[in-house]
Amino acid sequence: TELNSSTPRSIAFWSRAKKCMKSASSSLHGFMLNDGTVIKDGPKMCEEACKHYEEFFSESEIFRPHPYTDSPDLQWENFDEEIPLCTTEEVIDIVNSRKKKKSIDAHGLSNFTFNFLPLSYWSLLVEIFNHSFSEGTMPDRWKDSRMLLLAKKDPICNPGLTRPISLLDVFLKVNEKLFQTRFMNIVNRRGLLPDTQSGFRPKFRLQTRVLLFFEHISSLMANSSPVGAIFVDFRSAFDQLWFRGCIGKLKRMGIPRKYLIWIENWLMNRRAFIAIKGERSKWFRIRKGGPQGSIFTPLLFITYHSDLTETLNCCLSHHFTDDLAAIMGGGIGLEILLHANSTAD
Repeated sequence: TELNSSTPRSIAFWSRAKKCMKSASSSLHGFMLNDGTVIKDGPKMCEEACKHYEEFFSESEIFRPHPYTDSPDLQWENFDEEIPLCTTEEVIDIVNSRKKKKSIDAHGLSNFTFNFLPLSYWSLLVEIFNHSFSEGTMPDRWKDSRMLLLAKKDPICNPGLTRPISLLDVFLKVNEKLFQTRFMNIVNRRGLLPDTQSGFRPKFRLQTRVLLFFEHISSLMANSSPVGAIFVDFRSAFDQLWFRGCIGKLKRMGIPRKYLIWIENWLMNRRAFIAIKGERSKWFRIRKGGPQGSIFTPLLFITYHSDLTETLNCCLSHHFTDDLAAIMGGGIGLEILLHANSTAD
């Protein structure tokens, strides 16, 4: 706990370091199609982007039977545990803590709207949130999203080289925050996340994990031991989440039934449109992946992959948010270094 707590010196260091880090994304100016054609017209860009992402978010082809969905059910002692209901005070605290940004969702609302809602409205929304927890449902309109695209590198690029950002319904984001707190409590009580996982969880800071990573390498090298490291980047990590497999795996991990019902309804029957240069595409369905702009998606992702360390017993593993670094020393480390050198040659 002490390792992961902030100090004035660490805050000062990382605030200075952040100024030296360049943004990985840039604004999007146009699309270059496969035949070399460049289009900068808003409606045509929306049409091309919609075709790409409608296919990208189509349901994955999974070979069945699969252990996540077709294995015999396990009955845990907490299977019938209810989701704790929320209070008006809890909701107001979450609303007040949110930045009052003016970026709008699919229905033209923003967090800035919260400044003009009377308290009586939040009492009604508390009833909707609690109904969502007790029945595992939510309004269909809450699952609509407005999708913006950022260029990963060049401002004129293929639609496949863009990064989608989902602007979610403002009321769903409050509901997500309420659920995230309750889900994190379940995850912590069951001890599902390994200590090597940093990012997207309180008291496990990413900066501390980076320092421990270098410390492990230094200690191995101090003993004149060959050291090899493998870095894994999950491609489109959040966007590849398999809905049925996620629910099946969480069930086997001991997540209560009411939580599973809520997550399943939150994932299913989502749709989005793409907005570019003031224009918008048609609606399209999202059949895989968690919303990029969601506060709950990262926690769901790291819980879904929390057993990854069980397959890495031969190395020291470090999980940085949705990336992985594995350190191997001695004979295994030497073998990796030799293989890397031969590949480079």
